[in-house]
Amino acid sequence: MSLLLVVVDSLRSDVLGCCGGPAQTPFVDRLAAESVLFPRVVTAAPWTVPSLAAMLTGAHPHRLGLAKWEQPWPDGHPTLFDLAKRAGLEPASFVFDPRYLFSAVPAANVVGSSQRTDRVTGWLRAHRRDRFCAFVHYWWTHVPYVAKPMTTQGWRMLSDQVLAALRAGPQAREGVKGLYRHAVERFSEDWLPRVLDAIDLDRTWLVLVADHGESWGERPGAEVRDVFDLHGNELSEEVLRVPLLIRPPGGITARRIGGLARTVDLLPTLAELLELGPAPDGIDGASLADCVRRGTDAAAGDALSVQSGDFVNLPRLPETADELWRAYALTTPRYKLVWKPGERSRRAYDLAADPAEIVDVSERDAMLLAPLWRRLETERSRAIVGAFGEDDLRRVAERLRALGYVE
Repeated sequence: MSLLLVVVDSLRSDVLGCCGGPAQTPFVDRLAAESVLFPRVVTAAPWTVPSLAAMLTGAHPHRLGLAKWEQPWPDGHPTLFDLAKRAGLEPASFVFDPRYLFSAVPAANVVGSSQRTDRVTGWLRAHRRDRFCAFVHYWWTHVPYVAKPMTTQGWRMLSDQVLAALRAGPQAREGVKGLYRHAVERFSEDWLPRVLDAIDLDRTWLVLVADHGESWGERPGAEVRDVFDLHGNELSEEVLRVPLLIRPPGGITARRIGGLARTVDLLPTLAELLELGPAPDGIDGASLADCVRRGTDAAAGDALSVQSGDFVNLPRLPETADELWRAYALTTPRYKLVWKPGERSRRAYDLAADPAEIVDVSERDAMLLAPLWRRLETERSRAIVGAFGEDDLRRVAERLRALGYVE
């Protein structure tokens, strides 16, 4: 059996039709009708690099110390690509730009850009009868929500227009949300059918998931200054909640899984389902294979998410974990806790009664929340800063500036 793992950038959990969202996505909805759908999944980080690192290693980002595109992933944390290769599957990755994501992760075997759909389908068709582990990072649901390859300058210009519209007020914001919805629909109805036509769905596991969600400055006091204000700078539900769909070879009777699942669970889940060997020791994720096979609820008691600081604008690279990891969130079936140690800020929300995260209940429910705060304090003590090269600050600043994340 093979694996096609498609990570859809910035895909919120509440937009797809099969998730009750407003987008017209009949192709994805039909896939969901023969798949296992996890309605409540929490990502480990609110932007791409630390999120994907957690997804592909089963370890929380603050234990990996990763916060930039070119940074080598730390030894001692085997990836899904490593497990697949050892099991005889050929790894291959398609990323939005091969100069950035996985450029320092040889095991990922980056063979092309996901923005060249012909390259993606060509490789998949050529390996249709092989055993492969293919990863595709679909980019065009990312701001500016335009489904075509662009130069850096063109991307920046269009992104600036979207950001300006978000600052213009509620009416313009609704227009941006419409652009985003259409981008999701193009993924479902144009790109995905072409890609799946290149593989044998009777012998391939298909996984659709997002690295993070998206925010448009709707919250009181929110500012939209740059791309990281849409995702990356906050740990709100609209950024942390993502969809997860797993379709076994040949399909399955539709199942919707209750409970709380996490993107950090993906590596042990796929290791078990595809028989890639045991998951690495000491990971944070837990297998969801029983959910897929038998429809049992996800068993996680909580989901941890961490926010890295935008250290590109600092005069030096981060030297301590507190410089790099600015905030921690813990989501439970009922509560959401957000802790920003540097700001001495602790807020808690009763998601069952307040899904918009408006009312801070940290004092009201102090006794119930005390062990959860201690859990976050323990996680903070595990945080590290990964290794950086001597010229990393210059290179990451140049490349993130080219991508439009910094001025």
